[in-house]
Amino acid sequence: MIFNKFRPISFCNKLKAFSFQLLALSLFSCNKSANINANKSFVGLTHVAYGVGPVSMTIDGTLLYSNPLAFGLTTGIDGNPYDTTISRISDMNIFLAQDTSMNIHGNAAFQQGGHYSIFFFDTLNSNSTTLIILQDNPPVRYDTFTTIRFMNFSPGSYIGLKLIYKNDYLIDTFHISVRDTIITGITPFIGYNPNPGLYTFSQLVHIGTNQIFAFTDSSNPRIDSLNPSLDSTNFIRLDSLQFDSTKSYNVYLQGFLDSPNSQQNKLMIKSVRVN
Repeated sequence: MIFNKFRPISFCNKLKAFSFQLLALSLFSCNKSANINANKSFVGLTHVAYGVGPVSMTIDGTLLYSNPLAFGLTTGIDGNPYDTTISRISDMNIFLAQDTSMNIHGNAAFQQGGHYSIFFFDTLNSNSTTLIILQDNPPVRYDTFTTIRFMNFSPGSYIGLKLIYKNDYLIDTFHISVRDTIITGITPFIGYNPNPGLYTFSQLVHIGTNQIFAFTDSSNPRIDSLNPSLDSTNFIRLDSLQFDSTKSYNVYLQGFLDSPNSQQNKLMIKSVRVN
């Protein structure tokens, strides 16, 4: 299964679209600079392709990071997911660490001084492994709120998030009473519409610890009129996330709604700080 995903023939149309997406991301100067250190771009990669082993990435034949990246991980370190590359049109490869002949290949154009998040993901159809490249240009926040960019990498789903500032909420048997609550609205799986322009740092959330809930049709738990208890089929409690002042984050869903007992495939919330 893994090898079929990376065969060049089955990926012909996907690679054409991939190359077009990369070239359309940005325009930049091709002039050489006397100061080579100023002619840099910054690229981070997150692996959310289900069933695909660790991957490596090269730009113009040079490994962007030294160790293969396993599923569920992001390059770099906490608070800095980026590695440095030259800002020019480059030959870019993402490939299985075990077999360099199995790859996704295209031309990448990264703007000088720009920061980019690449998500390598799987739509679970016959020609499914692909990626989306997002430019990281969040607004700077100085008050009690910061910004997030929310993406849904749970295949086949439509899911929204409710983020509740933990110092400000009270949950009893039937109600959630809060002041600082953010609801993202229901968002389709990113594979349904992998348009980079749709994913921006548009959600304001309270800095500090926020409890995250996922919902599938309503942002509130159902209450069974015949049996006065909460029905969690549309309302799922996930982990908490910590947001720091003046920082922005990629926030994304990974896993499956119908795998509650699978530690590897269960629905989970994850974040990557981008500045």
